[in-house]
Amino acid sequence: MRSHGKPHIDNPTGRLTPSVPGPDSRYPSSILSIVTDRPDNSDDPKAFYGRLKLLDRSMCLFVWLVSLFRKSTLCEGRDRIGVIKLAAMGDALCLLPSLRELKKAYPGSKVTWLTTQRINPELFEGLPFVDEFFVITPSARGLLDLLSFLWNNPMDIAIDFDQYYLSSELIAYLWSRGDSVGYRTPLKGRSFALPIEYDPEKNEKLVFYDPVLALQGNLDQRAALYNEFSPYLPEIINGYVPPPNLQRLFGSIRKDTPVVAIYPGAGRGSLIRRWGIEKSIAVAKKCIEAGSVVIFLGGKDEGGYKEVIRREMSSCSGWHDLIGSCKLRDTAYVFSQVSTVISNDGGLLHFCDLLGAPCVSIFGPGMGIKWAPMAGGILVERNELNCKPCIIQYLAEISDVCKMGTRECLEGITPEEVFDACQELLKTSRLRH
Repeated sequence: MRSHGKPHIDNPTGRLTPSVPGPDSRYPSSILSIVTDRPDNSDDPKAFYGRLKLLDRSMCLFVWLVSLFRKSTLCEGRDRIGVIKLAAMGDALCLLPSLRELKKAYPGSKVTWLTTQRINPELFEGLPFVDEFFVITPSARGLLDLLSFLWNNPMDIAIDFDQYYLSSELIAYLWSRGDSVGYRTPLKGRSFALPIEYDPEKNEKLVFYDPVLALQGNLDQRAALYNEFSPYLPEIINGYVPPPNLQRLFGSIRKDTPVVAIYPGAGRGSLIRRWGIEKSIAVAKKCIEAGSVVIFLGGKDEGGYKEVIRREMSSCSGWHDLIGSCKLRDTAYVFSQVSTVISNDGGLLHFCDLLGAPCVSIFGPGMGIKWAPMAGGILVERNELNCKPCIIQYLAEISDVCKMGTRECLEGITPEEVFDACQELLKTSRLRH
């Protein structure tokens, strides 16, 4: 078990109070979304990533060819900045603080984010540091739309934030006519005018900050600038008004009562990262016995847990099941209101840093040093196993089964250990509004 530092919080005495929009919209948006009218019809992440990887492998020759014409320096223009991050939602949430810093460095620029539906781009509409989206659909027609967009909307600079996709490197080159920035890894980086060494031992939020610093010529000062970098980003729920059910829920809980949110899932493409619903329920019961209110969170991918939770928690009071009943902004709001979060290594985990929620993060096959919240939390992880990690994203090693067949990296973590970590955080957790 390892502790991180305190969160970077501008309002350390309380939770967030969302601003109120006009009467005509719960989600006011200041950006123009450029989205193809052919949606991604696949709800299966494996099918989606299968198509994306098939396309990606075919890009190797093209990337090699354009690398022969690689520029040695970037142009001086910064009026139009293209950002590329194709997948997935957790990565996108980690990227947001760096995009804020990018806009802060170039306030007069127009920032366009090219992505896929897998990041749930509707969550990011209204953020003041992204002006425009283009959402790629993985189809032949979608590819033609993409090429047309790249040709008709050239960028002064294109920043590729993807860690291993060759297709994103080629897109960056074509979009900026060679004035591209991105990571140099064993799998990519040949064509970037400004390649940046990828650090596999550094938290990914800081890795995403490196291209922004490099663009400003400040990469050699990053050690000092990291200390000033804050992952806290309450803008993600600016203009949001909680629906009546959430208003009633938090209105019914005494303000001096600690509230623990538990996210027991991970996306369907990441089942190997799930600790286990039975263990999560065991922790929930301990938290209730200790005087906390418990809220279960998750999306449709965790819908199968609802019946198990209802059955196993039927003898308890002081718990609420919001799995499958919240939109992403609703979930973000819940993160902003609770005292502590207990989460697997999944997309929702990254709301913790953005909204200042102390978190007990449970990591199994992934790399906690890279993906756990930067601040205000406790990382529970088994690092002594020789087989760990078996998810190394920058090398495209994303296993969906345990290589050893034991899941020891997660099975070895006990409910008592997670509960103790939660209680430790509650000692210093801020009271709710």
